[in-house]
Amino acid sequence: MTRRRGGAAVLGALAVLVCAPGAGATAPYLPKRPPLLTPWTESVSTTLPLPEYPRPQLERADWLNLNGRWQYQSAARGQPPPFGHRLAETVLVPFPVESPLSGIERSDQAGWYRRTFRVPAQWSKQHVLLNFGAVSWIARVYVNRRLAGTHRGDYDAFSCDITRLLRPGSNELLVAYDDPVGSAGEPVGKQVPGLPFAFYHSASSGIWQTVWLEPVARAHVTGVDLQPDVTRGRLLVTANTVAAPAGATVIAEALDGRRPVARATGTPGRAFALPIPHARLWSPADPFLYGLRIRLASGSTVEDRVQSYFGMRSISLGRVAGAVRILLNGHFLFESGALDQGYWPDGLYTPPTDAALRFDLTSAHALGYDMVRMHAKVEADRWYYWADKLGMLVWQDMPNMPIAGVTTAPTAGARAEFRRELSAIVLQHVSHPSIVVWVPFNEGWGQFDLDGITRLVKQLDPTRLVDTQSGSANCCDAVESSRSDVRDSHLYFGPFAVAPDRRATVIGEYGGVLPYPPVADRWPGLPTSIGAPAGDWPLAGVVSLLRAQYAELALEMRVGGLSGAVFTELGANEQELGIVSYDRRVFTVPPSLLRSLNDSLIRASARVAAMRPPAAVVPPGTTGLWHFDERHGVSAADASGGGQPLTLTGGAGWTHGVHGTALAITAAGEQAATTGPVVDTRRSFTISTWLSSGRAHQSGTAVSEPGTAGSVFSLGIATNGPSPGERAGSVALGRPPRPLRTWWTLTVPSGTDCPASSCGIHASMHYDDGRYSPVAGTWHYVAGVYDAPNATATIYVDGIPEDVEHVFGLPPASGPLTVGTGVSDYAPTDNFVGAIDELRTYARALSPAEVYALYRAQARGAAGVR
Repeated sequence: MTRRRGGAAVLGALAVLVCAPGAGATAPYLPKRPPLLTPWTESVSTTLPLPEYPRPQLERADWLNLNGRWQYQSAARGQPPPFGHRLAETVLVPFPVESPLSGIERSDQAGWYRRTFRVPAQWSKQHVLLNFGAVSWIARVYVNRRLAGTHRGDYDAFSCDITRLLRPGSNELLVAYDDPVGSAGEPVGKQVPGLPFAFYHSASSGIWQTVWLEPVARAHVTGVDLQPDVTRGRLLVTANTVAAPAGATVIAEALDGRRPVARATGTPGRAFALPIPHARLWSPADPFLYGLRIRLASGSTVEDRVQSYFGMRSISLGRVAGAVRILLNGHFLFESGALDQGYWPDGLYTPPTDAALRFDLTSAHALGYDMVRMHAKVEADRWYYWADKLGMLVWQDMPNMPIAGVTTAPTAGARAEFRRELSAIVLQHVSHPSIVVWVPFNEGWGQFDLDGITRLVKQLDPTRLVDTQSGSANCCDAVESSRSDVRDSHLYFGPFAVAPDRRATVIGEYGGVLPYPPVADRWPGLPTSIGAPAGDWPLAGVVSLLRAQYAELALEMRVGGLSGAVFTELGANEQELGIVSYDRRVFTVPPSLLRSLNDSLIRASARVAAMRPPAAVVPPGTTGLWHFDERHGVSAADASGGGQPLTLTGGAGWTHGVHGTALAITAAGEQAATTGPVVDTRRSFTISTWLSSGRAHQSGTAVSEPGTAGSVFSLGIATNGPSPGERAGSVALGRPPRPLRTWWTLTVPSGTDCPASSCGIHASMHYDDGRYSPVAGTWHYVAGVYDAPNATATIYVDGIPEDVEHVFGLPPASGPLTVGTGVSDYAPTDNFVGAIDELRTYARALSPAEVYALYRAQARGAAGVR
């Protein structure tokens, strides 16, 4: 029995279509009209949806797809199974009951599925397996009124051997599900009961992946673990089996197309080597897959045959151009990715067709990405098959426990369930070459035992990297694990990274700024971005910001050792915005632009020369320049020729600088100021200077210009303690909260009538990893860049971007450029105690490469610079 295809399709008039009822069903199948139709909605078969074999890495030729119309009704917990009874409604399996395509479109957290089936006559002397791709969350399976098996978990597959329960002719299959959608503390991802909101999405309950039957011998293969060993030119094969007789062997044969290239024999359940001489390596540029035949033999009898495939590739860490980076096949390849959450307006967790499933990956490929991060969800096996086949690298998240904040630690039961389901997910997908990074936690959501979870994943799969917690280097009260293979930062308006150490550095999420899709392609309701209402950005603004972000990525890759970054996000999800609209009909950003930006970035990573820092040159166009080399007197000359000297007042004086002497501010009231504004704050500008703090844990302005309500900008220093959530998270993990942190800061007002001390926007050192932290008596080069077209305010420290914030216009400055103090930027006083040297202004936004080049030029011969 081979794959079955065909069947009636869901027609355009979804609201009035009535299909022939399934056997014994009370109400006929009636698909609901989704708020948005995808290009595949109307082609979904109503008799056999998703007809493709669902498990490409363990495929058998003979099988029977059970997708289609089943009887259905909601259930009360504890209700006895309705054996032999017609159920109230008809559901289209495998679409979750909340989805329009299911025909139910209701939030049932418990329900019954029922259908009958006949076993093909030619299977009569074989065992019959009943397979489920996924059922949320607890499933109980009955065949002919007897329990065939139970399973717990939203995201992993399971099978039942139902041979002993079968009878001639018609067989009754009954499936019960119980899905608390997180209320039991189980891993649930971003699903919530009821209506979606912010970045939480509709739940997908019940059967949501393919159900099928297949005949096997009593002794058969249950799974294969394929580990490429590129260094030794071999594939390590483990074939797990059931009921294998003593002396049974596993025969593995590798194929290049139809041509056999290698053959080896091993023992069931034990790894053995299949030599792959002169292997053709799998990569995004050449996603070559070898075919693999597996036979389980007992003497001359072949008990079982399965078809599989594998890719020869390695993923590791290594030092390239002075930094630890992620290496694919021993070479650095920048992993430029997009966040993917895998939701559909018609099928929710379940795509309408296999072509739809493939579309998101082909879209990412067309946009030039070489990686996707599958976020808070695990996809069906065929999604990973297409990632393998198309050459898309995958960072795979573990779906999180309910997001209750780090103030509520998960219970012991929830932690045990998390470990159990994580283990099942890793083992199920361990053989896909596309998966290169496992991500157990995200942004502190349900974080616990980070080092232990990292050890667990590495024990289950020693061949891949582990990003223990995405965003933990800087974000959201998350805590880093020293056992992680990478350091991961999140900054949406960035992207900026922390420094690599023995770990590589990546940006797990950035972006978040995208245009609205056309109204006809938009989910009804309020569009959101990173959990808050999204701004309606014009395309021109988004394009400009994207170019700036890729320039920052290029700089981080060159001088910061950045290995990869994930843009948020690939596809829209209900109220969230994406590059591709939720109905998959519209690209909100020109694909050619993103393709060009990604291609340039990824190509540069292949050239070691491109990893060298920009040349140490001073960018042209300086509008103000104060060297502070006068050594005495009360005036500092403007060396730019702009004719704006700084006059020292209040006792400000001189001290040793990075080049010659510097301006010294030792107490409140000391300052230096021009006679009028130097910077036109209504347009783009750059302020850069060397700063040396003279006091620990201070807050105050070093350079500013006043407006009508406080300073229009303040480049200075700020001291902050841990947030309440971070403090609670540290306590929950048994760690002391961090001490006070002092950051270099660029502060601007959020409006024209409110001082920055009350409603300021602060670009500061969220990535306080110690490299550039202010230390009394130590010099750092600090630059603030306001980019009016991109609506961003960015702070750089020693040439490296540290933070960026959106600011939609600044008021005009009305007072002089002032050094040493500001107006209402900090309380109770607003002065900087320390030294200032080499102050420079530009009437434009310097690029990241220009800022770094300026820093290098200024750092030459500098005294006292760490």
